[in-house]
Amino acid sequence: MSDSDKVDEALERVRTAFDDAANEAEEMTEEARAEVDEAIDSLEERIEKLRS
Repeated sequence: MSDSDKVDEALERVRTAFDDAANEAEEMTEEARAEVDEAIDSLEERIEKLRS
């Protein structure tokens, strides 16, 4: 397994863990969820740039 695959799997685990936690925390607002999604997307973009 390549390092890229490991990073992709780690990002997927982060997304899954966040989704699970968000689903359990009913008081979490959609705004907060969107902000965390944006942060994860930003992290993913930075990783892709570093791969280039």
